[in-house]
Amino acid sequence: MPRPEPRSTVDWLRFLSGLPGIPGHEGPAADAIAKAFSIHADRVERDRAGNVHGWIEGSSPAPRPRAMFAAHMDRIGFLVKAIEPGGFLRLTELGGFDARTLLAKEVVIHSTPPIVGLFATKPPHLLKKGEADRVIPSEDLYLDTGRPERDVRRLVPVGTPVTLRQTPIDLLGGQLAAPAMDDRAGVAVLLRMLEILHADRPEWDVVVVATVEEEFGLYCLGAKTASESLDPQLGVAIDVTHGDMPGVRAGETYPLGDGPSICVGGNIHPLVFEGMRRSARALGIPYQVEGCPTTSATDAMDIQIAREGVPTGVIGVPCRYMHTAVETIAPSDVDRCARVLAHFVASLEPSWRAVEVLK
Repeated sequence: MPRPEPRSTVDWLRFLSGLPGIPGHEGPAADAIAKAFSIHADRVERDRAGNVHGWIEGSSPAPRPRAMFAAHMDRIGFLVKAIEPGGFLRLTELGGFDARTLLAKEVVIHSTPPIVGLFATKPPHLLKKGEADRVIPSEDLYLDTGRPERDVRRLVPVGTPVTLRQTPIDLLGGQLAAPAMDDRAGVAVLLRMLEILHADRPEWDVVVVATVEEEFGLYCLGAKTASESLDPQLGVAIDVTHGDMPGVRAGETYPLGDGPSICVGGNIHPLVFEGMRRSARALGIPYQVEGCPTTSATDAMDIQIAREGVPTGVIGVPCRYMHTAVETIAPSDVDRCARVLAHFVASLEPSWRAVEVLK
C-alpha cells in the first residue's frame, strides 16, 4: 500500500478533525493515523487494545532506552440508545459534551451508509412555562434524520456511533476551529515529531502512540496498556489545555499562540518538566507553565504508574471551547510543541536516569 503524502500542519489538523473514532470505536481513525505515521516512522504497529505505535530507532548501540509520547485519538461522541416512533433517535454520551452547545448541530450517524442528522427539540413556542430557562440535557434531545421510521430502524441499529459534523473554520490570527481538536491536535504533534526525528535521530528509541479510550474519564485504557507493553523509561502525554477566553480567571487558561503549556505538579516528574522547559528555552520557543497540583486528567495518569513507575511529563496545546464543535487552537502551538519534544528527547544521553532527582 503506498504511503500518503506529507501535509502541512493545518492540512493534518483538518484531516484528523474529520476522522470518526469515539471511545471504543477508534478503528477507522486508527487505520488513517497508522497510514499517516508510516510516512516517517521506521515501523508502525497496532496492539490488541487498538493503540497505534510509530517507531523511530535510536542511533546509539542496542539495547537502547525507550521514550513514549502519547496523544489520545478517541474523540467525544454519542451512541444511539433508542429509536422512537417517527424514526427519531435518542442518544447516550461518550465523553462529556457541553449540552448548551448541541441544539441545532449537525451530526454524522456512522451507519452503513453514513446518515446526516440534526439535534432537535421543541421550538420556544411550544415550551411549557420554565422549560425555556433550563439547559436541556443531551439525553432529552433527539436526532431527526428526516427519514421514515422503517428506514431508520433498518439502517441505524442501537449502538451506532454518532459524531458532530462541522467543517473546520479558519479564523483571523492563524487560528483553526474544528471538532475533535481534543486530542487530534496532539496526534498532529506526534506526526510532526516523527518528521523531525526521522531526519535527525536521537540516541534513544522513540515510540509515538495514538492511544484509545482516554475520554471515558475514569481511566486511560490505551495509555495503560501501551505503557505496560512498551516499558518506557520516559513518558510524555500530549493533550489540549484550556485556551484563554473572556470571563475566566487568570491561571485557569492559557493564551493561544503563546506556545505550549508545560505542566508541573504531582503527576509530573521534575526532571521531565525541567528538560522540556530547557529545550523550549534553547530553541527560543515561548512556553507557559501550567500548575497541575493533583492529577493532570490526561494519559499521563496511567503512564506514570505503569510497571514500577515511569518518569512522566505533560505538555498541552491551548484550546478554546473544549468539548464543543468549535474547539479552537493555533496551529503554530502544535509545531512548537513538536519541536520542543523532539529537541528534548534528542538531548537525552542513553545513561539518563530520572530517579536520581528523588534521592
